[in-house]
Amino acid sequence: MSFDKILDQKRPKEILQKTLEHNRLASGYLFTGAEGVGKEALAIEFAKAVFCTSEGTKPCNTCSGCRRVGNFNHPDLIFIFPKPKTASVNNEREILDSLSKNPYLRKRPWASPGISINQIRELRRVSTLKPMEGHRVVIIAEADKMTVEAENALLKLLEEPPPSMHLVLTSARPNVLLPTIISRCQEIRFGLISDQEIEETLIREKQISPEQARLISKISQGSYRRAMELAEEDLAGRREKAVELVRGCLRDNLSKFSLIEKTIAAYDKRSVKELLSLMLIWFRDALILASDENEKELLQEKVINLDQLETLQKFVTAFRQMNFEETFSEIERSIELIDRNVQLNLILIVLFTRLQKIISHKG
Repeated sequence: MSFDKILDQKRPKEILQKTLEHNRLASGYLFTGAEGVGKEALAIEFAKAVFCTSEGTKPCNTCSGCRRVGNFNHPDLIFIFPKPKTASVNNEREILDSLSKNPYLRKRPWASPGISINQIRELRRVSTLKPMEGHRVVIIAEADKMTVEAENALLKLLEEPPPSMHLVLTSARPNVLLPTIISRCQEIRFGLISDQEIEETLIREKQISPEQARLISKISQGSYRRAMELAEEDLAGRREKAVELVRGCLRDNLSKFSLIEKTIAAYDKRSVKELLSLMLIWFRDALILASDENEKELLQEKVINLDQLETLQKFVTAFRQMNFEETFSEIERSIELIDRNVQLNLILIVLFTRLQKIISHKG
């Protein structure tokens, strides 16, 4: 058994390998962990292994079963993902094609998609039919985005699952799911991918410089999806914008409001989240540099924005008594509010106002 295409995740791979080797497939699995760590990628590889006809290593990625799963053309594979009601068949095919190209980088063209009751009703209808090749594998990506009605409909299927059906739910927020759904699935937890693994993979797959790969691996914080997105974006420009937002917190109200309006006009919701995450990293680096002088040389190696060390040191010198814990909490709260679809301008106004009080307080 082999899941060599999956980065890290030794424990999840071992669990599934043993399950497949002993032919003890559960009716329901729940893959949990941060975004971009390989939950969907391993779910697809698991489906390949179920349908693989090779006598040797599974999945072999060359047999008909593996190839059809990889192209999402297998009649007994169902892949459900969040989408708006207006999504067309062509839209759905584009999403699946993006997964075929890179299982870590599924396209997400919609702002706030969900998994509807109709999608689960169709799944329940199909579940009454006999699979064409012995088993049926259902992958529900971002299962936490199901509506309440969809969750209840899925629960009925989990309570009395067809013996030949295996459901794999993935979620970065399992606490949002119904406890009864979680209890009926075997939970497999995914960890963050190591910086070294991300760095080496970026150099190999994206042919970027070791220096850039190191920086991206640090900023991506264990998410290979995020690392690949950063490799394609203007990372230097994003970092400059994040620092501009930090400085903007210290301006007068009119200047703050103007900066917020320009930011919202130039960046979508996902990009604003990215900017706030970069702000978190900036303050994290500042906290490291504000540590004990005797440890500074050792801690300096842990700084992510190492190429902006001089600017960071000036910042720390000016605001040495800053309450970092409160700063982190405010930014993290703002990121959470973005996920809850609160208006961006309100989120940023409140954040800037609160950070100004925290940052401006000198000892």
